[in-house]
Amino acid sequence: MPSHRLIAGIDIGNSQVKVVISKVTRENLCPEIVGVGSAPSQGLRRGMVVDMEETLRSIRTATGQAQEASSERIKRAYLSVSGQHINTQTSRGVIAVSRADSEISQNDIDRVIQAASVVSLPPNREIIDVIPRNFIVDGTDSIKNPLGMKGVRLEAEVFIIDGLSPHLRNLAKCVNECNIEVAGLVYAPLVATYSALDKNQKEYGVMHLDFGGGTSSLAVFEEADLVYATVLPVGSRHITNDLAIALRTSLDIAEQIKLEHAITSQGDSMRSRGNIDLSEYLDEENFLYPRKQLVRVVDARVHELLDLVRTELKKVSHSGRLPAGVVLSGGGSNLPGFALVIKDVLKLPVRIGKPFHVDDHSEMAADPSYMVAVGLVLWGFEHEFGKALQKGGVFPIASDGLIFRILQWLKNFMP
Repeated sequence: MPSHRLIAGIDIGNSQVKVVISKVTRENLCPEIVGVGSAPSQGLRRGMVVDMEETLRSIRTATGQAQEASSERIKRAYLSVSGQHINTQTSRGVIAVSRADSEISQNDIDRVIQAASVVSLPPNREIIDVIPRNFIVDGTDSIKNPLGMKGVRLEAEVFIIDGLSPHLRNLAKCVNECNIEVAGLVYAPLVATYSALDKNQKEYGVMHLDFGGGTSSLAVFEEADLVYATVLPVGSRHITNDLAIALRTSLDIAEQIKLEHAITSQGDSMRSRGNIDLSEYLDEENFLYPRKQLVRVVDARVHELLDLVRTELKKVSHSGRLPAGVVLSGGGSNLPGFALVIKDVLKLPVRIGKPFHVDDHSEMAADPSYMVAVGLVLWGFEHEFGKALQKGGVFPIASDGLIFRILQWLKNFMP
């Protein structure tokens, strides 16, 4: 019997492919990150594969780095999916409780979720995930777990995520071509919250905003339920494109300038005055660019994103009533002053997220841009280790006390 088990996550983003490998042992009660890797993502556009060969090279490079760092071989991994082709909807189902004594069993819960999952979809779309939101027992609603309760009629409200089958299969094929089995496809805006948010934030009300490369995503939780999630067509790469046009230079040089000099007006304070010497980037002597103009280019895209966020929040009931505020992740969240702009525009508390629930010694994995990849590891741990415990455990477990501690730990990040 193996002394440890590997759980890996592959986040194929529009600008970077990120891989995280974690190890779970009998001594550890949470995943320990043992390897991370990243590579520029050349074959994706807005979450969809547009060049299989480029995507394959990016995945191989990122997985190779992670495997070398961990001295482990990935055989299977969880894969994030995103893009504007993915839709979300809510659905309801109802069944009659099967037992003669009217006690609700796990079989009843599974049946009502299955009934709620029956929706009409076009032939080229498939369901990615079904998330139970709440249950209703004989007219009493807002029940989180009806197991063991008495009732005759059981209803369920679920959150359904579906996407275009060809795009999902292309992503899975790219991973399979690297001799890695896809353990599961997970919606990126949802899985990022596993590492970015804790149980209390979800209960109070919180919005998670992932400012990625080609796109951004948001997820809103209220009373521990996922009430809304979507992907927005603006990312930090758009700032790079704007700088390349403004400076009449290549995208690679514009990206360097963005990483070293880009800043919002809120983060700039008095430094907006004067010029920036860009001579070393543009191979021109005494090339001075007005700092104020650079700030103006960055602000335009940031405010475009926030206009989209405000529009989406209007679709959520009780929008704006988010006591836990906004939690940021994604590489774009490192933009100086970005959090301050959001705080000023949305009038909500804002913080940059760091992964929860991981026994981690990797500074790289603590970067907000790794939030989705780390979330995939946590998602996989919950689904693999939790089910294994119910069946007797993947590893020999010596005492009921250890099982209890693991179950209590799992509750910290279950939605």
